[in-house]
Amino acid sequence: MTSKLELINVTKSYGKTEVIRDMSLAVETGEFFVVLGPSGTGKSTLLKLIVGIEQPDDGKILIDGKDVTRLPPNKRNMAMVFQNYALYPNLNVYQNIAFPLKMHRRRNIDSSVRSVASKLNIEDILKKKVMQISGGQQQRVALARAMVRSPTLFLMDEPLSNLDARVRYSARSELKKLQEDLNETFLFVTHDQKEAEALGDRVGILHKGRFEQVASYKELYEYPGTPWIGDFVGDFPMNFIGNLGFRPEWTSIGEGVYSVTVDTFETVGDIFFLHGTMEDGTGLILKSIKKYEPGEILKFSVTRSRTFPEL
Repeated sequence: MTSKLELINVTKSYGKTEVIRDMSLAVETGEFFVVLGPSGTGKSTLLKLIVGIEQPDDGKILIDGKDVTRLPPNKRNMAMVFQNYALYPNLNVYQNIAFPLKMHRRRNIDSSVRSVASKLNIEDILKKKVMQISGGQQQRVALARAMVRSPTLFLMDEPLSNLDARVRYSARSELKKLQEDLNETFLFVTHDQKEAEALGDRVGILHKGRFEQVASYKELYEYPGTPWIGDFVGDFPMNFIGNLGFRPEWTSIGEGVYSVTVDTFETVGDIFFLHGTMEDGTGLILKSIKKYEPGEILKFSVTRSRTFPEL
């Protein structure tokens, strides 16, 4: 089966700085693919290459098996949903959705707008100005404006980052359901691991201009391919004793061959995450159902682990 999006050995440099390094990737039709990584790893450059704003120095970009590497953005039939949604505040919802159709002099504008509004359940706000609707509704309007052109691929550049925490939670739930209902292909860029975990069928971790690992978030967490992935993925970094990697919850406190001195702790609900130091100075984080005070020395064992090549 032909992939919806395929990158083949794509490279991009700015001067002597190589931002994207020999990158290859296949995103399947109907997949919600999340690109996750810290700042400065090439996420924005990757989006620019896919949409056609930038050209790669080497490699190919394919959409539905067609080479679009040298095509301009308006010839790639992709839709972009931006961080701030880029809605026009002087226009109402209907006019925002209709805008790209008018720009391209499309026919049947009214039926197209109302059809996509119906799919996204926003028919009742079509006459409202975008500043009069909620953040979640603004997200749906931005999606509707993208959908109305019947794009082959949706690109999303951290579209939830400007929402407050409570709205962001509901907005990402809505977004995932919409994608599944529409059976469209979404490529979503974020630095937020909660978004990656909640949304992605697969997650690609960008590191130094390449995908360090591509897998489900659960697999990335439980079976990190490299120590860097183990350290990056998760609310707390993976612990390392030599080349043995283990999560805070993969331990048993009370007995064992290891000992750690508690330095401080964090409380998450009724669970304690103990930050401590071993005799050789190695820092660790252990999960505990019991509170321990700074200065206490604890014995513990590792109940599950990943073994990496020598660090």
